[in-house]
Amino acid sequence: MRHLLLTVLFLCSSLAISAGYASAVPGIVLGVDQEQIYGPLLKNQRVGLMVNQSSINKQGRHTIDKLLAEQDKYQFTVTTLFSVEHGIRGNADAGLGDDNHIDKHSGLPIVSLYGRDEDGRSRAHPTEAQLANVDIVIYDLQDVGVRFFTYTISLHHMLESLQKYHKKMMVFDRPNPLGSHVYGPILEEANISGIGMHPIPMVHGLTSGEFARMITGEGWLTNFNDTNWQGFGIKEYQFPAEDLMVISMANYRHDTPYSLPVRPSPNLRSDLAIQLYPSLGLFEATSVNMGRGSDHPFEQLGFPTRQFYVNTCYQVDINQQKTGWPQAGKEVCGEILTATDISQVKPTIRYLVDWWFKFKTAGYEMVIPAAKEAQYLDYQEEFFLIRPQWLAKLTGTSKLVTLLNDASERKLSVDETVQFIEAQWQPEVDSYMQLREKYKLYP
Repeated sequence: MRHLLLTVLFLCSSLAISAGYASAVPGIVLGVDQEQIYGPLLKNQRVGLMVNQSSINKQGRHTIDKLLAEQDKYQFTVTTLFSVEHGIRGNADAGLGDDNHIDKHSGLPIVSLYGRDEDGRSRAHPTEAQLANVDIVIYDLQDVGVRFFTYTISLHHMLESLQKYHKKMMVFDRPNPLGSHVYGPILEEANISGIGMHPIPMVHGLTSGEFARMITGEGWLTNFNDTNWQGFGIKEYQFPAEDLMVISMANYRHDTPYSLPVRPSPNLRSDLAIQLYPSLGLFEATSVNMGRGSDHPFEQLGFPTRQFYVNTCYQVDINQQKTGWPQAGKEVCGEILTATDISQVKPTIRYLVDWWFKFKTAGYEMVIPAAKEAQYLDYQEEFFLIRPQWLAKLTGTSKLVTLLNDASERKLSVDETVQFIEAQWQPEVDSYMQLREKYKLYP
């Protein structure tokens, strides 16, 4: 079986060529479109599908429909659907998911892997009963290459359950829209959370198939322990290499610009928003709205004052208040980035540093006291950083505020501060780049 896995990877990855935009490259082939490779591997298997609205092939056909149509030809049976954050149709907001129910279109049961059930149990790990009618789970979700985007967390949890109950995993690989970008600090163990579990940078530069290979190859499964890394490398917890099958893409390179045909989540509505997401997503920890509740989430930034910006303003939907995002129901003024040249966008902390300087120069209090953080929305017009613990989880490090204060004491400029902070994490990123090479499937 190990030889078969290597053959699957070789057949797909050896076809890679230099490519331009996906819309102009008819030769790029997604994992889901390689039925001649995965079909025979599924013979006599009961198949679970881990999918959502992004799970479509090049012709726009959903993976559920495609696999159901292929059952007789390849003699397998699709038995169960698994949904993650945002739900199987991708219409739930951040931090929300499905309840268990029957899919009206296919008639298949949907098992939710996000949130908690009616008994308060975390749904993250499917139970033995929920996997009883499954031999292999196919993961076919469009990731965006950012550690705090939760689909790879669900991948990790599924691998743990499959290992425990002796099932197999197949990944239909898809492009990483952030390409070869690798950026940000390595996650510190103290900041493990539901938006980050692995010792990787904030922007990791991996496809989902490569990510799965890294998780299993590095021994990062911990037998359902989501609080620390003490289980790393313990043999009895690890996923057998022969039970992971990655259906790689053909004609793909990491530097291939790729335009997603379907939103991977409700608030990533454009290619530009996806490219800006790792940079503007950090504002979730601040009092500055990052476009949530507007027509252009993750494409604009605003605060309810004209002190910083006068003419570039937008309205934030009042409904954002119930999901905990700042400045709900208010007009905010700031940076409108919708006209940004997408080819020039790279992950950066510069936006965050720039607004830190604006607030500090204007005399605002910078960091909310720990005693007030639980009620952070009550102080969203007094402090810049209203969720410091969330910032540590997003970035992966608890050192960022200290570094920002150090830069201020040194009287560094915005650009000098960015360079100063990036230099602190670069040695660890360099080490990660060597690790990444072990698991890359594409140039």
